[in-house]
Amino acid sequence: MKFIKNRNFRDLTKRLNHLEAALLAFIDSPVYRSGSHAGFNGQKGRKDIFSDLIKTYRFQYLIETGTYLGDTAGYMAETSGLPVISCEQDRMFHAMAKMRLKDFPSISLHHLDSRRFLEHLRRDTGIPGHECFIYLDAHWGKDCPLREEVAIISENWERFIVMIDDFQVPGDNGYRYDRYGLFFKLNLPLLRPIIKKFGLRAFSPSMPSGDESKKDPRGCVILTRNNAFAEPLYALPSLRSHVL
Repeated sequence: MKFIKNRNFRDLTKRLNHLEAALLAFIDSPVYRSGSHAGFNGQKGRKDIFSDLIKTYRFQYLIETGTYLGDTAGYMAETSGLPVISCEQDRMFHAMAKMRLKDFPSISLHHLDSRRFLEHLRRDTGIPGHECFIYLDAHWGKDCPLREEVAIISENWERFIVMIDDFQVPGDNGYRYDRYGLFFKLNLPLLRPIIKKFGLRAFSPSMPSGDESKKDPRGCVILTRNNAFAEPLYALPSLRSHVL
């Protein structure tokens, strides 16, 4: 019972923090503005990874689950010049993102659960047939769709690079990551059955957490198929590979 009460309190605190962030964005930045703070939690190392990937692969689409306030969608569209397709389940955050990104015709925003969104892309578009970068960041609520998201992508996309936010970085405890209860953590053991089933390969930031541009940086992981498509990742200075 105590654990449930503590979890509910944390959920409420997190929700209030997000509401505060939305209010501040409405007051201070009602339209997306570029800068060092914008995109990928404002982390330089994360942006270096994205830049390396954009230069290395020929992505036709950039896909995001968890639009939130639209900063990462705006950053990806602005720096890559590629179409960005993003979804947000929360109605308030979706509306805020639409307002802030109204000057980006290359960004398509959807008010959908991330699993329904990926199923829509799979079923109703030809996007899975193209080379895609997919950023997964729709796991801040009580429901964590991460395993289902990775499974849908792995089943239907052939050439993809997935980046998962708020993920545990093996060997570097300075990177923060999300937890759901005592035993559910965003880490490689959580995804190991899916990684094994679909033959995926995992990479993490090579930059030590202490060198990141933001205090208490969030961790991430990169997933892709363990075949020739993954080979260029081994040469990228911003990444290091993991033995699974």
